[in-house]
Order: sequence, then structure tokens, then C-alpha cells
Amino acid sequence: MPLACILVHCKPGKDPYALEKIKEMKDVKRAFETLGAFDIVAEFEFKNLEKLGVAVYEIAKIDGVVSTETLIETLL
Repeated sequence: MPLACILVHCKPGKDPYALEKIKEMKDVKRAFETLGAFDIVAEFEFKNLEKLGVAVYEIAKIDGVVSTETLIETLL
């Protein structure tokens, strides 16, 4: 199954809460806090783009999440 990295930007101080909620999600293989433009990176394994879209939408709804950016693995 392909992977996507979902990059998450949070309001100040909200990243620990968002990280715990993301880690609880099905198909999240790994999630961790980072330094830089994004606060959290989540590795998400998906079967189809619809499932990925639903996961990104669920992350965007978490209290304190400001924005997301999704990077999809290429299979060349």
C-alpha cells in the first residue's frame, strides 16, 4: 500500500493534543512532532485516494489544527 506524509500546522501549544488524536487514527503508521514550518508529520498508509482524503479531513477538524499539506508517495 502507498504511503502519504500529512504535514500539520497547529496553533501554538495545541500540537501535543493534535498529535495524540492523530496517533489514535486507523492506518497512521507513525506520527511525531517536528521543528520548522510544520508541527507534526503523520505517515498514513492508504488503500485509495478517498480513504486518504477522509483522513486528511479528519485531521483538519482536530481542535488546534490550522492547516495541512499532504505528500503522496510515488511508485515509479
